Amino acid sequence: MIAQLILITSVLATGTVAPSSRDSAAVMQTVARFHEALAEGDRATVAALLLDEAVILEGGRRETRSDYLGHHYARDVAFLQAMKRTITWQTVHISGALAYVATVSRLQGSYRDRTYDLSSAELLVLHRTPDGWRIGAIHWSSAPNR
Repeated sequence: MIAQLILITSVLATGTVAPSSRDSAAVMQTVARFHEALAEGDRATVAALLLDEAVILEGGRRETRSDYLGHHYARDVAFLQAMKRTITWQTVHISGALAYVATVSRLQGSYRDRTYDLSSAELLVLHRTPDGWRIGAIHWSSAPNR
């Protein structure tokens, strides 16, 4: 009985049906819209794609959605508008109503009289909602390319 309960719990936690290509496409569309909105300075779209309870982790700090949109967002937009972003690796994984997209990209450009060549890592955790996939957590980190 315990073994069956463990098996049932495991099946429920991991899902028994592989996500459809439609699920993957919808997740990736949300991620693309988020990045386009950041690059264009479209605050309304960024806000709409972030869940109210979203958590943003960057530089060893945690921000709420409100914190991010209130101050950090504007700096990200200015920086990203000065950069060329090239995705070097990306994967998507979906399990039920949760998904994550892990991305490594290269950022190159000049900002505030300084030249940048960075490797940037991003992890987005998305939740399936009645309105489509929305971002519940973001983790960003970067390091100079050598």
